[in-house]
Amino acid sequence: MSKISQKWGEINKQKAGLIAIIAVILIAAPMFAFSSHSHQLYVNASASGTQDGSKSHPYKTISQAIDAAHGGTDIHVANGTYRENITLKSDMSIFGEDKDGTIIEADDSGSSVVVMNDDSVIDKVTVRKGASGIKVKAKASAKIIKCIVKDNSRDGIKIESDGTGDSRKVDISENTIKNNHWSGISAGKRNLSIMDNDIKFNDKDGLDISAGSQAWVSGNFIYGNSGSGMKLTIDGSDIWTKGNKMNENHREGIEVAFKGAAGKINIAKSQVIGNNRYGLARVQNFPLNANSANLWNRYLTQDANNNFSKNSSGDISAIIVRN
Repeated sequence: MSKISQKWGEINKQKAGLIAIIAVILIAAPMFAFSSHSHQLYVNASASGTQDGSKSHPYKTISQAIDAAHGGTDIHVANGTYRENITLKSDMSIFGEDKDGTIIEADDSGSSVVVMNDDSVIDKVTVRKGASGIKVKAKASAKIIKCIVKDNSRDGIKIESDGTGDSRKVDISENTIKNNHWSGISAGKRNLSIMDNDIKFNDKDGLDISAGSQAWVSGNFIYGNSGSGMKLTIDGSDIWTKGNKMNENHREGIEVAFKGAAGKINIAKSQVIGNNRYGLARVQNFPLNANSANLWNRYLTQDANNNFSKNSSGDISAIIVRN
């Protein structure tokens, strides 16, 4: 064999080895992508006998699993009713079997049913009959996904105030938040993503976001709440809303407050229909002056694709002064 042939043979072997390595990486990549948590525990309300948290011998309560867990644990909860109040540790996830069938009901109705610490997740669970249904603590990022949060004596979801960086972000998506005796979602100053939720029939506002927040709010259906559908504050905020429906709330569809500090609220591609007062109420918490209208136009913006109609007091209010 010539030296040239030998050289090409070596090159082809190297190529084959490289292709094999790449193939292994590509096959393994999804496993790494979807297995960020290496520790799995299981819970079943019907469990009896040996209980070690394994799939074949699950714990009977979620609290048992939390006590046994450490950071990076996924807790898989079978359908059933779990009468307990739980606090998720940091870097811990709760996955229900089915959001209608996996029910966490407060044992202590004067406390939050679920308390979430940093980098925690709750997914496909019904949370009911506590003070707040879910409380996200300060200094915590959290994800609340595909849950039902209902029949709590205060807010459905209560988010404590903190910073607005990504490390303090709270994601709330694809949930049903209903029949709570205060607001559906009440958020202190925070970084928020609130997407594709049904927020309805709560005894105060559907969604209440405090001043200074950074938020993306899209695709939500906010209906039949006893207060306003959405309550926002301009001052220090950066809030973008798109594709929401605020219909038939008992006060305003959207109430925007303004105390005089710069901020930004944008309303785009939204339906605000049939609310019992204004579609959009502009509430100013300082005396009117010659520059008030200019400030409102600068800090509260809308696009041409919004539909404001059939609101009892009018679609967009004049500036309402409350001192």
